[in-house]
Amino acid sequence: MTSESGQQSPTDAWRAAIASRKTQMEDSEGVPAAPVTPVDHDASRRQFIRASFWSGLGVTLLGSVGLLLDFLYPRNVRGFGGPVPAGNVSEYQRGDAPKANSEGQFWIANLDPTESRPGGSGGAKGLIALWRKCPHLGCTVPWKANSGAVPFPGDPGWYICPCHGSTYTKAGVRVYGPAPRSMDTMQIDIDDAGNITVQTGMVTQGGPDNPDRAVDHPLLPS
Repeated sequence: MTSESGQQSPTDAWRAAIASRKTQMEDSEGVPAAPVTPVDHDASRRQFIRASFWSGLGVTLLGSVGLLLDFLYPRNVRGFGGPVPAGNVSEYQRGDAPKANSEGQFWIANLDPTESRPGGSGGAKGLIALWRKCPHLGCTVPWKANSGAVPFPGDPGWYICPCHGSTYTKAGVRVYGPAPRSMDTMQIDIDDAGNITVQTGMVTQGGPDNPDRAVDHPLLPS
């Protein structure tokens, strides 16, 4: 209702305000609420990122270890640590002094079972390869053909360490000195033609049974 002066009455203004308020509420109810990211979805995303990180790190480390092992793995080892040719059995006369092999770092001899002297073969027959390194402190042990020294003066032919005097028989058995054991032996392979190969990577700790490790062969000189 409007007064004669053209102004809206208080009652009409109140009704218009109520109608406007109702219209605004209805319009707001039709507007969808903004989406809310669930907490569990965010946690799953973090777990996925964490799992991806650790998986990638593990693959990287595994690859690095594989490359390192591939680099360190010995291939076609030659010289000491691998197979070393040592000639033919015909070159080793029974009972002769041991022969040095510098490439393989060993002594090799054809033992005579009849050599009964204290520094002899210990009754063994065949070839034996002895690592020239003293088991005490690693000094290179030479063969002394005429030692004239302890422990058996007048009995020539011993391995005697120049560092601390450890003394060994022709079969490498320790008889004197601070060495903890006899000289170590290396595996000997002999083919049908009598060619000798010493496996310098296959070392057995020395012991009183060194003479039993000698390798006999039909082509060895008798």
